[in-house]
Amino acid sequence: MCGVDVDLDDDGVQDECEVEEVSHDAVRLLAPPTAECNGEAWGSRRGRSGCVLCGLMLVLWNVGVGVACVTLLCVVFMLVLTPPSFLLYTGFLCHTRVLASPSHFCSYLDDNSCSALIILGFVMMSPLVVVAAATFCSLLRRFHLLDLFQPISTALYRGRGFGWRQDIRAWV
Repeated sequence: MCGVDVDLDDDGVQDECEVEEVSHDAVRLLAPPTAECNGEAWGSRRGRSGCVLCGLMLVLWNVGVGVACVTLLCVVFMLVLTPPSFLLYTGFLCHTRVLASPSHFCSYLDDNSCSALIILGFVMMSPLVVVAAATFCSLLRRFHLLDLFQPISTALYRGRGFGWRQDIRAWV
């Protein structure tokens, strides 16, 4: 049996006192290294091609989870930072020393109001970046996206599959 180390006498016959001592001292149940298990309780090693194939699958899975995290990041920051971006765009678009666009809504703005829009956009940007980062982190925690990353070491042994460990806490 994998993980059991038994020490028996040569003749196998012992009295009760010796058997009791042997059962406490000589029999040790230790978890073996996973590579020595031959497919029993802890799983056996994969072959080279199976390990490469499973490792490639895990890399693709982790890349997909990473792309989902980056997409969520872009969506959250785009939604939260749209108002100051619009103010900055309008201020720079209509200011006569920057672009001086002949668009219709620029006829309502003079250089002082364009400067005010630019200043207001930059002032609003700093706290909204903090709000966007806090929103992104709370969504990561709520959807448990960081728990979906799989370690590549699971590609070495059979029987592991996708394991989402509950003892990992991502500090975001």
